[in-house]
Amino acid sequence: MIERTTAIPLAIYPYSTRSHIVHWLTRHHGLISTLLKAAQHPRSPFLGEYQLFGTTELLYYNRHKEGLYTAKECALLHPRKPYRQNWRAMQTASYLTALFRKILPQNAPAPHLFHHLELLLDYTLHFHTHPLYLPWCELSISQHEGNTPQLNQCGNCQNNHVEFFAPAQGTALCRTCAHQSSTPTQPLSPLLQSLAQTL
Repeated sequence: MIERTTAIPLAIYPYSTRSHIVHWLTRHHGLISTLLKAAQHPRSPFLGEYQLFGTTELLYYNRHKEGLYTAKECALLHPRKPYRQNWRAMQTASYLTALFRKILPQNAPAPHLFHHLELLLDYTLHFHTHPLYLPWCELSISQHEGNTPQLNQCGNCQNNHVEFFAPAQGTALCRTCAHQSSTPTQPLSPLLQSLAQTL
C-alpha cells in the first residue's frame, strides 16, 4: 500500500554513495524515516525534490523494515529558498527541526505540530534575529504539547509577584518559595513573563 502525505525533512543522512535516509515530520503520520534509493543519481526522480526546511509531497510504501520505509517519489511544494542565503536563519531553523525530532515519537500522528512547524519555519525567516524569538518558539511548542509552564504566578502560593523559575516544576516562584525550594531555581526575566502572555 502506498501512503501520500505532506512532509518536512528534519534530518538527511547518507545511506550509501547515492542513497539517503530522511527523517520526516509528516502531516498525517507524524515522525517517519524513509530510504530514498539512488537519490543522488543524476537521473533520480528525487533529485531537487526535497530539502531541509522545505515542504514536500511524499509517497512511500507502507511497510517498513526496522522502522525504515521506502520512498516511492516526492515533489517539493514549498522550498523556502531564502534559507540558502541566510546562515543565521538556517541555524535557528536547524535548532527547531532538531527539537521537533527530539520531542516526537515515531509514527504518532500530530497534524497540529506539523502545521506549527510550518508556521515556525516561515516566521524564522523574518524574526530569527530577535533575541526573544527562540524562547517564544519553545514556549509555543510547549503550549501545543499541553506543557506550558506557569509564569504569571507562584506555583506554590499563587503570589502574583514572581522572580524565579523552577525548571523541575515547570512553574514560576516568588522569592520566598524559591528560597524554600529543594530543587534548583533560576531568575525569571520580566521579558520572558511578558513573552508568555503573547501566546
